[in-house]
Amino acid sequence: MGAKRSKRISSGEGWSFNSADNSPSPLRKTANKIVRLRMEKRQGKPNTILYDMEGVPDMKALEKALKNLVSAGGTTKNEKIEIQGEHRDRIRVYLSDEGYEVKG
Repeated sequence: MGAKRSKRISSGEGWSFNSADNSPSPLRKTANKIVRLRMEKRQGKPNTILYDMEGVPDMKALEKALKNLVSAGGTTKNEKIEIQGEHRDRIRVYLSDEGYEVKG
Protein backbone atom coordinates (compact mmCIF):
# COMPACT_ATOMS: atom_id res chain seq x y z
CA MET A 1 0.00 0.00 0.00
CA GLY A 2 2.23 2.84 1.20
CA ALA A 3 5.97 3.22 0.83
CA LYS A 4 7.96 1.65 3.62
CA ARG A 5 10.02 4.16 5.59
CA SER A 6 13.63 3.42 6.36
CA LYS A 7 14.74 3.28 9.96
CA ARG A 8 17.33 5.63 11.36
CA ILE A 9 20.54 3.69 11.81
CA SER A 10 22.84 6.34 13.30
CA SER A 11 22.76 7.35 16.92
CA GLY A 12 25.05 8.74 19.58
CA GLU A 13 27.02 11.92 19.99
CA GLY A 14 28.11 12.34 16.36
CA TRP A 15 30.99 11.55 14.09
CA SER A 16 34.54 10.96 15.19
CA PHE A 17 37.57 11.57 12.99
CA ASN A 18 40.09 9.63 15.05
CA SER A 19 42.46 7.29 13.28
CA ALA A 20 42.34 3.72 14.61
CA ASP A 21 45.58 2.45 13.10
CA ASN A 22 47.86 5.02 14.87
CA SER A 23 50.20 4.97 11.88
CA PRO A 24 52.38 8.02 11.37
CA SER A 25 50.78 10.59 9.12
CA PRO A 26 52.60 11.48 5.89
CA LEU A 27 52.05 15.13 6.87
CA ARG A 28 54.18 14.85 10.05
CA LYS A 29 57.79 15.10 8.91
CA THR A 30 59.30 18.34 10.23
CA ALA A 31 59.29 19.99 13.64
CA ASN A 32 58.79 23.69 12.78
CA LYS A 33 55.47 23.87 10.93
CA ILE A 34 53.53 27.13 10.67
CA VAL A 35 50.39 27.72 8.58
CA ARG A 36 48.47 30.98 8.19
CA LEU A 37 44.72 30.78 7.70
CA ARG A 38 42.15 33.30 6.43
CA MET A 39 38.72 33.50 4.81
CA GLU A 40 38.03 35.41 1.58
CA LYS A 41 34.85 35.94 -0.37
CA ARG A 42 35.09 35.40 -4.09
CA GLN A 43 32.04 36.14 -6.20
CA GLY A 44 30.03 36.28 -2.97
CA LYS A 45 31.05 32.79 -1.83
CA PRO A 46 33.39 32.08 1.11
CA ASN A 47 36.75 30.37 0.58
CA THR A 48 39.19 29.23 3.26
CA ILE A 49 42.78 30.07 2.29
CA LEU A 50 45.95 28.53 3.77
CA TYR A 51 49.13 30.45 2.94
CA ASP A 52 52.71 31.12 4.19
CA MET A 53 53.14 27.41 4.89
CA GLU A 54 56.54 26.80 6.44
CA GLY A 55 57.66 23.22 6.93
CA VAL A 56 54.82 21.56 5.02
CA PRO A 57 56.41 18.52 3.35
CA ASP A 58 53.68 17.79 0.78
CA MET A 59 51.10 20.45 -0.08
CA LYS A 60 49.06 18.10 -2.31
CA ALA A 61 48.72 15.53 0.49
CA LEU A 62 47.67 18.26 2.93
CA GLU A 63 45.16 19.63 0.42
CA LYS A 64 43.64 16.19 -0.12
CA ALA A 65 43.40 15.53 3.63
CA LEU A 66 41.68 18.89 4.24
CA LYS A 67 39.22 18.43 1.37
CA ASN A 68 38.30 14.98 2.70
CA LEU A 69 37.94 16.38 6.23
CA VAL A 70 35.42 19.06 5.28
CA SER A 71 33.89 17.31 2.24
CA ALA A 72 34.49 20.25 -0.06
CA GLY A 73 36.37 21.07 -3.24
CA GLY A 74 39.54 23.05 -3.45
CA THR A 75 42.84 23.57 -5.21
CA THR A 76 46.51 24.31 -4.72
CA LYS A 77 47.99 27.23 -6.61
CA ASN A 78 50.68 29.86 -6.07
CA GLU A 79 51.90 28.18 -2.85
CA LYS A 80 48.37 28.48 -1.36
CA ILE A 81 45.64 25.95 -0.61
CA GLU A 82 42.11 27.15 -1.31
CA ILE A 83 39.16 25.19 0.14
CA GLN A 84 35.61 26.06 -0.91
CA GLY A 85 33.43 27.20 1.99
CA GLU A 86 33.91 28.56 5.51
CA HIS A 87 35.87 25.84 7.36
CA ARG A 88 38.42 27.74 9.45
CA ASP A 89 37.39 26.19 12.77
CA ARG A 90 37.52 22.55 11.63
CA ILE A 91 40.76 23.08 9.70
CA ARG A 92 42.38 24.87 12.66
CA VAL A 93 41.57 21.95 15.00
CA TYR A 94 42.82 19.37 12.48
CA LEU A 95 46.09 21.21 11.82
CA SER A 96 46.72 21.67 15.55
CA ASP A 97 46.24 17.92 16.08
CA GLU A 98 48.74 17.26 13.25
CA GLY A 99 51.35 19.40 15.00
CA TYR A 100 51.05 22.62 12.99
CA GLU A 101 51.09 26.07 14.55
CA VAL A 102 48.07 27.89 13.08
CA LYS A 103 48.05 31.66 12.85
CA GLY A 104 45.12 33.71 11.73
